[in-house]
Amino acid sequence: MNPSNINNESVKLLAKIYQWRKKLLIVSVTAAIVSLVLCLFMSPQYKATAIVFPARTFSVSKLLIEPNQGAQEDYMDIGDEDDAEKLLQILNSSEIRNRIANQYDLWTHWQIKKDNPYAQHYLKLKWEDMVSFKRTNFVSIKIEVYDYVANRSADIANSIIAYADTVKFKMTKELAKQALQITKTEYETTISRIKELEDSLQKIKELGVLDYKAEMKAYSKSMASALESGNTAGQQRLQSKLDALKKYGAAYDDAFSNLKRYRLKYPIIKNKYDEALINYNTAMPSKFIVDKAIANEKKAKPYITLIVGISTISAFMVAFILLIFNEKFNELKSKITQNT
Repeated sequence: MNPSNINNESVKLLAKIYQWRKKLLIVSVTAAIVSLVLCLFMSPQYKATAIVFPARTFSVSKLLIEPNQGAQEDYMDIGDEDDAEKLLQILNSSEIRNRIANQYDLWTHWQIKKDNPYAQHYLKLKWEDMVSFKRTNFVSIKIEVYDYVANRSADIANSIIAYADTVKFKMTKELAKQALQITKTEYETTISRIKELEDSLQKIKELGVLDYKAEMKAYSKSMASALESGNTAGQQRLQSKLDALKKYGAAYDDAFSNLKRYRLKYPIIKNKYDEALINYNTAMPSKFIVDKAIANEKKAKPYITLIVGISTISAFMVAFILLIFNEKFNELKSKITQNT
């Protein structure tokens, strides 16, 4: 296309704007006034902002209690991108949304009928309009909350941060509860079994078997000496001892080996039980708070200047296009009339 043609078209458009300047001015001014009046009737919204960093995800017992684990990972480190994504999922959870809605009665303030079958749907739509979570380039998360009361927007933002730990702890508590129940059962079973075996060994000892292997070796050697020397009385006494060992020796060996195995198992299962107990009862923060939300009395919405500006420009463009269309239509109509 020839540049001169482009310039000519531009000049024509400017000429048309000048020709219709009064009409375009009236439409633009009217649109500006109407949009300004509508903005004045809109409820003002106040913005509160909080910024948090995700904390590392780890097992409390493994990192803080078990030996030689602290050197592997520092629980004071800020979380990575995966931790940020996990925190975002928690912040976006319906549980936090419902907790906040109930705590601050957003059903009333946001004009949502709680008994409506679609109440949750409308709450979600309004929540997405009023609350946003954005991950920054520094792996932090920015929480922005709008509300019709400045203090409430800040309170909602800070409550969202507080509920993040509550929801995370609730999520992990069920798993920790199952682990605790399993390890507790095994721990109690181990203690009970040790007591049973100790009682069995004690009864066997009362029957004359104190140390099966050592006694069998000693009595066998003494029996050999008694046989060699022809000590009949000694042989009879030793034989009664050997008979007792033969009768209860297998039971002694079985109880002794099992007791040894359970005593070796005890510190291991005790440690696992302690870990499960700590994980069940202890809640570690899921985030580091960089900036808490504070009330800002300056109105954030509506964006009056932006709304008025867009409305005015849009009205101007629509009016200009309609005027051009009307002119072309009249020209076409005139040609058709002349031809007929």
